[in-house]
Amino acid sequence: MLTRRLFLSALTLPVAARAFAQDQPDPQQVPQPDAPADPAQQEPQPDAPKPLRLALIVPRDSDDYFLACREGALQAVAEVQGAQLTYMAPPSEEAERQAALIDDYTQQGYDGILIAPIPSDVVIAACQRALATGLRVISFGTALPPDARSLHIRTPDVADAAPALLQTLTTALNKAGEVALLSTAPERADHQGFVKAMQREWNKPDYDDLALITTVFGQQDPRVAYAQTLAIVQAYPKLRGIIAPDMAAMTGAAKAVADLGKSQTIKLTGVGLPSRLASLVREGEVPAFVTWSPIDVGYAAARIALSVIRNEEAIVGDAPLKVGRLGEVVVDKGGMASVASLITVDKANIDKYDDAF
Repeated sequence: MLTRRLFLSALTLPVAARAFAQDQPDPQQVPQPDAPADPAQQEPQPDAPKPLRLALIVPRDSDDYFLACREGALQAVAEVQGAQLTYMAPPSEEAERQAALIDDYTQQGYDGILIAPIPSDVVIAACQRALATGLRVISFGTALPPDARSLHIRTPDVADAAPALLQTLTTALNKAGEVALLSTAPERADHQGFVKAMQREWNKPDYDDLALITTVFGQQDPRVAYAQTLAIVQAYPKLRGIIAPDMAAMTGAAKAVADLGKSQTIKLTGVGLPSRLASLVREGEVPAFVTWSPIDVGYAAARIALSVIRNEEAIVGDAPLKVGRLGEVVVDKGGMASVASLITVDKANIDKYDDAF
């Protein structure tokens, strides 16, 4: 194509040359790109969808169980476009600090709060305030009262595991020996329920030579559990076994027994995480323990919250809820839904679970 400059210069050429030039397209007739539209005349564009923001609030940071819950919640968030997750724990396990976090996310206009609450009236009150603004509040771990939550995710009851744990320990000890219980805290319902279930089992003749010599509490803190284990091993030289029906207690007790070089003489069982206990199971210090998937717990809490916020599901008593890859769960009349089930882990299946959580 001729440029405009060459086209104009062709007007001075002889007729033949001019005729050739006239066969060329007139630059002023060649379609030109449209000029940018006046922004004032453009039609308004719809606003980008508002992100759905969830806050996952747990009692303490750097806890393996809650970190696994976060992993599951992130999996659920990744399934919903525009969803976001904020994970937070107070610097120390204090109810007032956890309540302050709840109030902060409520004031920021978050859409939902997923919480493993520290049992306290101030935490309950903060959750009630969040509900009053329209937030969805889903609890797991310790159950909030019905007026302080939209739903509670109920995990397996460790009391149900009492017979299996006692049988595991008596088998490992050849039905005789001194045993200690390393539980959560004396006022907690999970401890009280476990003790009642264990007492019922312990009354059977199979356990006549298995003696419970002390009960101590790890306060759901591996460091406290570690110190308590050191103390009871020193106080009871004939100690042969420890039952720890709490993941933090199991972690602390296992480390203490290993550090004392007592792995061959003191056996542990309880509730734990495969990733923490795999080597001890293979070595025989922990003959077996029970667990459930915290990843599924976090996934269920986030997936249900997002479905309800998006009006895809409604929380109704005695009705099912769709929970993504987990299928369906049923909400009971008390506003609770059971997620996950107890898994017994031993040498035969530890390879299946040690990388899972």
